[in-house]
Amino acid sequence: MFKHDFLFQPSRWVGEGKITFSTSPDHLRFYTRWIIEEGTSSFSQCVQSVEIQGGVQSLQNLFFTSNVTLTSFEIEINNELVGKVNGKGVIDDKTIAWEFRGGPLEGFEVYELQENGDYMVHAEYSSADQFRTIIDGRIWKKS
Repeated sequence: MFKHDFLFQPSRWVGEGKITFSTSPDHLRFYTRWIIEEGTSSFSQCVQSVEIQGGVQSLQNLFFTSNVTLTSFEIEINNELVGKVNGKGVIDDKTIAWEFRGGPLEGFEVYELQENGDYMVHAEYSSADQFRTIIDGRIWKKS
């Protein structure tokens, strides 16, 4: 149905990149693992684990996608920090992207498909107190 394996097909992905905070000129390295579980044609569940350089423990996010069409989908994130937040996503031949608005978590993520099957990742999130987090990295399918 899709050109994309990431997010919509059962698979495992790993990645790395950097996280920058608006309150600091420094950045931290991060490492991520995604497990996209078997789902239905319109619903799937993904588990994302993120380890940040120097962090004591990893963060785990649960993502649920639903109402998936060729060009759009709905997405929900659930984690200990923000609880459940709903968002909307878009799909085209080269990109998967989503955004969360109007809740405790506001921001977006963009996954751009590369020629070799990897994805370049860019995300930005902000909180009510204007604290911003910028994420840049890459993910690839684990063989």
